[in-house]
Order: sequence, then C-alpha cells, then structure tokens
Amino acid sequence: MNENEFMFEHDNNKDCLCKVLKCMVKCGPTGPTGPTGPTGPRGATGPTGPQGVTGPTGPQGVTGPTGPQGATGPTGPQGVTGPTGPQGATGPTGPQGLSVIGPTGPQGATGPTGPQGATGPTGPEGPSFNASAMFHDESELQIPSNGVIRFNMVNINNGIIYNPNTGEFTIPCDGQFMINWWINARNNNTLTRTCAPLGVELHRYWPNDELIAHSSTHNRLFFNDTGSIIGNAIFNAEANSTFRFINSSSVGIELVPNDLYSASVSITRIN
Repeated sequence: MNENEFMFEHDNNKDCLCKVLKCMVKCGPTGPTGPTGPTGPRGATGPTGPQGVTGPTGPQGVTGPTGPQGATGPTGPQGVTGPTGPQGATGPTGPQGLSVIGPTGPQGATGPTGPQGATGPTGPEGPSFNASAMFHDESELQIPSNGVIRFNMVNINNGIIYNPNTGEFTIPCDGQFMINWWINARNNNTLTRTCAPLGVELHRYWPNDELIAHSSTHNRLFFNDTGSIIGNAIFNAEANSTFRFINSSSVGIELVPNDLYSASVSITRIN
C-alpha cells in the first residue's frame, strides 16, 4: 500500500491524525515529543443525541430536620352551610342530679284551654240584690235637738227591716246602698225662739256610731218658720248594720205635713 492509498483509507475511516503521521514516516522510531501547540478554537456544538433510558430510582435519602413553622395565613371565606343531617337516636336518660334551686327561667307560653268541666250543683240562694224600702211620715211629730226622727208609715219593705217605734232600719246583707230623704220641718224652739238653720244627719248605730251624711235648710229659720231638708247618700253597709236619722239642729223641730206627707225616705241596694 502506498502513501496515498493509506491516507485515503484512513481518511474514510476518520482515523486519528497520529496514525496517519506514523504511516508517513514508515513506522520508524518515535522521536521526542515536541511542545504542545496552542489549543485550537472550540468547534460548534453538535446536535443533542437521543435521551437514554432512565436508570433505576436510587434509595431514599435520610429525612432532613423540620424547618421552623411559617406564619399563619389569612382565614379563608366561610363555606356554605351543608344540609342538616338526620337526627340521631335518643340516648339513654342519665341519672337524676341533686336538686339545686337555680334562678327561675322565663315563663312559658300559656297552654291551650282545657275542656269545660261539668256544671256543679246550685248553691243556696243568697240575699236579694234588689233589697229596698220606702217609708214616710204623715204626723206632726215634735223632735228635740239630737233626737231620733221616726217615720210612722212603711210603703215598701223588700228585705230591709224598719222599726217605726225607734226610727231604726236594718240592712240584711253586705252591699252598697243609695238613700234619698225629704223632710218638711218647722223651727219649734218655743223657749228662746232662736233663729237657726234646720239640719238632719244620717248615722250608723251598729256595729259602731258613724256619721254617714248631713243635709240642712242652709238658710236660717225664725221660730215657727218652715223649710225643706233634702239629702241623699251612697254608703257601704255590713249585714245587720242599723241606721237612724237624727235632728242635728241646735233647736227642736216639728214635722209639718205638706200635701199629706211630712217626710219620706227611700233606700235601694245598688251593688
């Protein structure tokens, strides 16, 4: 093989420059190595070859130490409330605790009205609500100062008891009563012939003495002058309490008939 053929063959095989030089010198003895020449410029990077097969995963390394906890992040928005789940079974009743009086809780709502019970038996009849009376006088009765005025005629007596001999009437039951009176009287002070107003008072005598009402002629009457004493009152009375009219004038009076009647009284229970 000549030199051209050798170089051609090695050039085709892309052999290294060293072997070409050895063949050119007929493979004689190697001389001393000369100094290294300067590095030539770097050639262009060749194209990337295909990726090789992934090798097996190596063993897991030792876990490193836990780092410090970071700051808490802001709270996120509250999510939508989910549907209520089914009620669970009632658990067993626990033992009763000790009785301790705590604060009173709020009053509960009023429960529904229960059915009406049977009507009870009728009780005994009470006193008449319409207790009333009316009595009058037709006489010319003379009554000293502080004396009791007696009416001699009873017109109506419905439960209220009247005694014309004492001038006392008795209330049969507890209640509230209305009373009206009219008395025609003359100044009968025959001794001093004093000029004075004529008056009448309604007193309760039992269970204790108490003034109920007062009325008078208001104007002063001379001896033998006549005037009308008119009054009314509403009062509370106990059962069996008694009442009277008295002459509260400072002088004696005489009842004087005026068209038959000299005095009239009516009493009616109103409550």
